Amino acid sequence: MRFGLKTIVIAVLQLAPILLASCATTTTHGVTVQAVDRLERQADAFASDARREASLNHRMSAYAQHAQDFADRAHDFRQAVATAGDQDVVLAFHSLWRSYHALSDDVSSAHDRADFKPAMEAFAEVQRDVKNKYAYADSSLLTTGGYQHDPYYN
Repeated sequence: MRFGLKTIVIAVLQLAPILLASCATTTTHGVTVQAVDRLERQADAFASDARREASLNHRMSAYAQHAQDFADRAHDFRQAVATAGDQDVVLAFHSLWRSYHALSDDVSSAHDRADFKPAMEAFAEVQRDVKNKYAYADSSLLTTGGYQHDPYYN
């Protein structure tokens, strides 16, 4: 059986959408899986370091609790992205956001921000994804005027 060049080109063109679709699996509900994974890893690592510091310095216990809460909320957010609908993802992000800011305040007053930088960068990436890809599902953004919903440009 001989295949001509035309047959091969047609076969490749027919398979191209399937190949492209398989490459597109790096996003889930609009948030990149890599960003969510990175956030969860960085939050866990920071919480682990905070627990280690708390065991040496008892004054850091609230700080370590905020770090663990942030890691827990990052895990919850990851689960929501993997399994929940868009509004549940937004709700999980709001919880993550509150936890992040509570920890960020602690870090500002009690700790060197350089240790927190990888988690900050991972959070900023996820926040950007949520803002850009989930704003339509967030009624609080619509009512506060923080986001102008325009279906033609979003």
